[in-house]
Amino acid sequence: MKKIELRRIFAFFAFIVFVVLIGRAIESEKARYYFLQGGVEAANKNMESAYEYFKKAYELDPEYKDAAFTYGNQRLFVRTDTLQSEAELLRSLRLMQQYVDENPKDVYAVQLYGYLTTALDTIDESIRVYERTYELMPTETQLLSVLADSYMRSGHGRKAIETLNRYEGIEGKSNEMSLRKITIMMNERDTLSAVQEVESLVSSNPRDPYSRILKGNLYEAIGKMDSVFKAYKDAERLAPDNGAVKMSLANYYRAMGDSVMLDNMIYEALLSEEFELQDKLGILGDYLQKLLEESGNKARGDHLFSVLMEQYPHEPDVLDMSARYSAAKGDFEGALETIGYAIDMDPTNERYWLMLMSYDLTEQKYEDAVKNYKRAIEHLEPSSQLKNLYAMAASMLENYEEGEKVLRSLLKDEGLESGEEINPSYDLKLKRDSLDYEGLVWISSLYCMLGDLYYKKGEPKQAFEEYENSLYFLADNALTLNNYAYFLSEEDMHLEKAKMMSKHAMELVENNPTYLDTYAWILYKLGDYKEAMEYIKKALELAEEQGDENDEYQKHYEAISTKLGD
Repeated sequence: MKKIELRRIFAFFAFIVFVVLIGRAIESEKARYYFLQGGVEAANKNMESAYEYFKKAYELDPEYKDAAFTYGNQRLFVRTDTLQSEAELLRSLRLMQQYVDENPKDVYAVQLYGYLTTALDTIDESIRVYERTYELMPTETQLLSVLADSYMRSGHGRKAIETLNRYEGIEGKSNEMSLRKITIMMNERDTLSAVQEVESLVSSNPRDPYSRILKGNLYEAIGKMDSVFKAYKDAERLAPDNGAVKMSLANYYRAMGDSVMLDNMIYEALLSEEFELQDKLGILGDYLQKLLEESGNKARGDHLFSVLMEQYPHEPDVLDMSARYSAAKGDFEGALETIGYAIDMDPTNERYWLMLMSYDLTEQKYEDAVKNYKRAIEHLEPSSQLKNLYAMAASMLENYEEGEKVLRSLLKDEGLESGEEINPSYDLKLKRDSLDYEGLVWISSLYCMLGDLYYKKGEPKQAFEEYENSLYFLADNALTLNNYAYFLSEEDMHLEKAKMMSKHAMELVENNPTYLDTYAWILYKLGDYKEAMEYIKKALELAEEQGDENDEYQKHYEAISTKLGD
């Protein structure tokens, strides 16, 4: 009887195991189906849908390592499931680890996993999997490169150098690997080893100009300028037309203060056929910016710019830079003419229209700015920035209705009710708190413009409400603080508040003659004539230095002087 019972029990359990295995097989088949569908969605760049398929595949069969790896990888970049917390990110890595440990010869998966572990500061784990896979796959030398990087990040500089030496023992010396070793050596203040490494690199390929450039760069870092010059000249001897060599020599001459040779090298670099147009624009742009900052020598810049204009007389990007250069020199008429040519060649480029209208506004050509806006919208859908410039131009032409209409529409686009005064209510606080800094600056600037518009329109009460709106979104908006304070003083209202705001504006933006003038005028209104005189004098001095011709400063100076009996 007992034997019969035992047979029945064994049969029962066998049946249960069979059912479980069948169930697992079915679940596993479903998991593979979802995994394959996820691959299809990913191939079609439907990444959200792909993620859901990979997730289902893993949840149906957690032992399915391919699904675990892919789901873990995707999970690192999906905020909804993990909220990007450290614990959840590490859990994603553990999902990937299952596959990597079971398939250590899958070099692609190991490198991806190692890269992500390094990015998440679990560098010892990347070292573990790289070392293991390289032992199994010694022909995969790229593993030595990433292993060296992990050693370096973990503070094992010597091990990193040894690993890079192993790489070069197989693949040969290269500028890239030598540079990595030299960087580690210099970080460890091992100058002698760095010099030996670069000399070894040059000896390994004596006809390569780039190793000579690297040698010059190293000697510059350790302050041996004679050796720098020799290395760069050796590179020039090997490759007399090489653009990179020209730029290295140009940087040397800049460091030595030799402006004549600097200009010669920039001239030759601009003629070099090794550089594409965008490279040349970058070289010239950097040169012109430093030139104007350091000396303001326009003749040198004009000469070099002519080289590029002769090579590319009909390139819109060259005309774009030419217009910017003219504007930087203060030649806005020339800038307007040049950017006009660029627009003729590419009327759908909104950046050109923005520049054109900005120059119009700078030159106080408000009617031209309005006309150019209407021309622009024939070719493109205007952005908020273009509309903003149009609103400025309309306001300056005293077309307040049009200016207000545009500004209100921009605020409406941002989800703010037109004409509504902003108070710290719950909904608006959520709106403010949801914006990044750039968004706060944008909303605040729109309300500031509305404030200016209403004051010019003769509606100070509405103007002050808009300034409050502006400061609600960005309390440190210096322009709003200054304008609000100044117009309060003009209305003889809340002078202590105006003084506080004006002082804050001066703290935010130093050496601004307009802000100093505002503060002086508020002190004048408060009867503090002596201190007002100190600030108005500072404003006049700075205005003269900066070429700021504003008659208002002089009028305020005279009014303050009169009160002091002068």
